[in-house]
Amino acid sequence: MRVWIVNQYAVPPDQPGGLRPFALAKELALSGHDVTLVLGSFNHWTRRESRLKEGQDELEEFIDGVRFVWIRVPPYPGSTVRRFFSMVAFARRVATSAILANLEPPDAVVGSNPHLFAALAAERQAERNGAGFVFEVRDIWPQSLIDYGRLSPSHPAILVMSAIERHLVRRAGAVLTLLPDSKKYFVEKGADPDGVMWLPNGVYLPDLPPVRELPQRDEFTVVFAGIHGVANGLDTVLDAAQILTEAGMANRIRFRFVGDGGEKDRLVKRATEMGLTNVEFRPSVPKAKVSDEIAEADAGLMILKSSPVFRWGVSPNKLFDYFGAGRPVVYSVEASNNPVRDAEAGITVVPEDARSLAEGVLRLSEAPFEERRQMGLNGRRYVEEHHDLAKLGRVLEAAVKRAAERAQ
Repeated sequence: MRVWIVNQYAVPPDQPGGLRPFALAKELALSGHDVTLVLGSFNHWTRRESRLKEGQDELEEFIDGVRFVWIRVPPYPGSTVRRFFSMVAFARRVATSAILANLEPPDAVVGSNPHLFAALAAERQAERNGAGFVFEVRDIWPQSLIDYGRLSPSHPAILVMSAIERHLVRRAGAVLTLLPDSKKYFVEKGADPDGVMWLPNGVYLPDLPPVRELPQRDEFTVVFAGIHGVANGLDTVLDAAQILTEAGMANRIRFRFVGDGGEKDRLVKRATEMGLTNVEFRPSVPKAKVSDEIAEADAGLMILKSSPVFRWGVSPNKLFDYFGAGRPVVYSVEASNNPVRDAEAGITVVPEDARSLAEGVLRLSEAPFEERRQMGLNGRRYVEEHHDLAKLGRVLEAAVKRAAERAQ
């Protein structure tokens, strides 16, 4: 089959960001399908133009058997309004792309909703080409905006997005969701129950190096590797670092942040103002280097602010990166699922509670070396068994075939 995957924030393996779209596309290509990944040229993580030269509006290239169609979008460094216009511009340019117009028509189009406008553009391309449509839901929009308290249910933007969401769910031959307990939500929106499939995040096992042995040293380092966003609630980490400093643990327990995001500059400034010497900030790295950053640490940190949006569960990329690197995890999330508990791969602390986080990190640091080592190995085994993107590619393939068949 010919499959188009539309995801504005997808990245190739040589850039920082989530590799899920590319890894899944590559798996489809390895299964013999002709796969095109349509993405924006402005990297959402580095906030820089990533591929197109001045004067280029789009570009076609092949990477590991996957056709990339880069679409120019307006930059949006640190601006919510400009990011919104970038979303709209991407959707419009997907609809008018000369490169896509000259390709053989697809059998199915996958629209991924880092935002709904991209998914809507994908649905329009599917309709235009008589192809099946797959709606991939990474975040439940617009409900997430309501749950985070950013907009009221009666806000005009929410009403518009709700209408788009219902249209996409009902139009889709298959709905792919990252959230393990969200099937009922989509069925209530009009989805065929048999067409709602769970496709969590995962890791690409061929790219994972062997697990490096846990460091044996007096200093214990916890790493947070990922986007520094509002939803992560990283102020709690700084407060925990301060608690440990006041307890005389600054030279023994350290926190390391790797990545970028809208909150990073403010967090760096706050850490400086607090005089924290046990906190370090590092820039983002290409996905292929994330394992190295994690392997330098003794444990990974999975943290999110409490929100009703997590009642459908979570499937965070960074958690599986920690698992893949064989490091125990400090899990500070209130959700319907708890992969760290399921995998016996770390400890769970109370979300948004700096003292609980500080005490949990201290407790993990004092655990016997072999116990911490086994936690890390448990996580690695868990991700190999349940979150191998090569295996998850079969779920995407089933969704694509289902949608294509229903479009005939």
